[in-house]
Amino acid sequence: MGKLIVKPGMINEGEGGKVHLLWFIDRVLMLLAFPAVFSLVAEYGFYLSPSQSLFIQSLDFSILWIFALGGLLRLLLISDRVSYLRSHWPDILIMLLILTFLIFPAQITAVMHSFLPGLLPGAIAKIYIVITQILLLLALVPPALRYSQRIMTFNLQPALLIIMSFLIFIVLGTLLLLMPKASVSGSMPLIDALFMSTSAICVTGLVVVDTATELTVFGQAVIMVLMQLGGLGIMTMTTFFAYMLGSGSGLKQYATLQSLLGEESLGRIRSTVIHVIVFAFVVEAVAAVILYYDFSTYGFSSVPEQLFFALFHSVSAFCNGGFSLWSDNLMAAEIQHSVTALVTIMFLIVIGGLGFPVITNIFMLLNYRVRSRFGLVKGEPVEAEQVDTLRLFPQKKSRKLKIRLSLHSKLVLITTSLLLSFGALGIALLEWNGALGALPVADRVFSALFHSVSARTAGFNTLDIGSFSVPSLFFLVLLMWVGASPGSTGGGIKTSTLAVAVLNISAIVSGRNRIDIFRKQVAPVTVVKAFSTVILSVFYIAFALFILLITEQFPFEELLFEVVSAVGTVGLSTGITSGLSQTGKLVIIVSMFIGRIGMLSVLGAVIRQRSFGRYAYTRENVMI
Repeated sequence: MGKLIVKPGMINEGEGGKVHLLWFIDRVLMLLAFPAVFSLVAEYGFYLSPSQSLFIQSLDFSILWIFALGGLLRLLLISDRVSYLRSHWPDILIMLLILTFLIFPAQITAVMHSFLPGLLPGAIAKIYIVITQILLLLALVPPALRYSQRIMTFNLQPALLIIMSFLIFIVLGTLLLLMPKASVSGSMPLIDALFMSTSAICVTGLVVVDTATELTVFGQAVIMVLMQLGGLGIMTMTTFFAYMLGSGSGLKQYATLQSLLGEESLGRIRSTVIHVIVFAFVVEAVAAVILYYDFSTYGFSSVPEQLFFALFHSVSAFCNGGFSLWSDNLMAAEIQHSVTALVTIMFLIVIGGLGFPVITNIFMLLNYRVRSRFGLVKGEPVEAEQVDTLRLFPQKKSRKLKIRLSLHSKLVLITTSLLLSFGALGIALLEWNGALGALPVADRVFSALFHSVSARTAGFNTLDIGSFSVPSLFFLVLLMWVGASPGSTGGGIKTSTLAVAVLNISAIVSGRNRIDIFRKQVAPVTVVKAFSTVILSVFYIAFALFILLITEQFPFEELLFEVVSAVGTVGLSTGITSGLSQTGKLVIIVSMFIGRIGMLSVLGAVIRQRSFGRYAYTRENVMI
């Protein structure tokens, strides 16, 4: 139930025996996490015989009893129970749920019968098993979050923490996908499981096994959870649930989140995290409902299957994952021409790709406009800038705090709009009589717009990308290379990087030594980072492409498309992914990882940071 932290006042002086007993209880409960995880893995990951299933169920109930009694005994031993309840209320709530479940089974069965009169004893037994496993998971959550906070006490750079979190979940995802119940065949090659796990956590969408036919519902659920974690950011999700469960977050974790979310103020990190998670869950839920009702005509065999399809594609679209539960992606006959579903997916892709700083800025602006409309904006008292000549002291005046779109938001919105517009126009012109040729005029325009949106790191396709001409593939490569925006669920060099690079080129050819736009000046360090990102991206793509040209037998343009799709975490493919050699798959795995984390972040994590003195050498020009 979590490691006990004895604060001053919780244990009175002279009660050393209680401290030792509490220490022993804490160690026992901590060790119980191992059989609990073993039980869950065995139940959901392996096919068990009836006797093995009975043993696992007995183990579950034994673990729950020990968790509940240990938590109750610990509560009784604490002297300052009020402080303990405030800091450990999630543990107490879970303990009460477990005790209720264990002590009143007959009453719980009666409640089930009152809501579902037709339940058979076998169905009730299955529900009990599921409830037991849910309670086991709940019992593991608070300690897992508390122990994750310990990592923040280590002397690690924020970039290294991000890399470690992604690597840990890539390994966990690989282990889950290797379980017999994760795949239809009962086994999956290690390289394929690693590839699928990396593709999901890095929200890419490239696949080497058919997600629809070769993965079970358990395997598909693993992919969906990994996409959610990778899209919103593991550190973001951890901080959110830690806050919801009453656990604090350290300054280092906030600094890490600052680089993930693009939030300038450390003081607003927690509120930004809460807004991001709540917004994401609400948008995904609403989109899932829309997709669920649109899918009602698709001929699903059951309501749970239809609901799972809707939720999976909602998460995949918002997180720019590109995974689909149709073997042909969105080329499947059921959804290929569904305007409602495709518009919903496009909306999710764009919202997820804008970046959370931009979304937060837009919501703050809309909120300010609405409040101003109804006179709800309060002024902030400030000292007048000029002193009244008739008074000896400055007056206090009221000044309204205005909310405006930041320079970053303006650049992202403008660049995104231009890329979507020119992307759709370019695809339409290049493929009007090609891949789009068999469609009606309206569908050609809509399909061109959809692929322009999807090429921005999403990876969904309603047309066979392999049928595109070479110029069209190169045009998509450019869109994929740019990708989404900073602080978003997508990859690429980012829209703001492209904007700053283009503006800097414009400033240089105009004879200016700085970037002035919207009455603001872009910081020189931003310009340096933008060009460094562009150069590093080009260098890495060239290096990865060179390796693939040596190890693979596919055409140059298809390999280039595959590498850029991986680095941009897009997921579009000409169909060669599953045919890559093991070396080729490893290159794509590394490319997806670097594309999601960022080349600068990876280099910053592996290269030791040095401090420099407060001095500057004389300048000397270098010919360019």
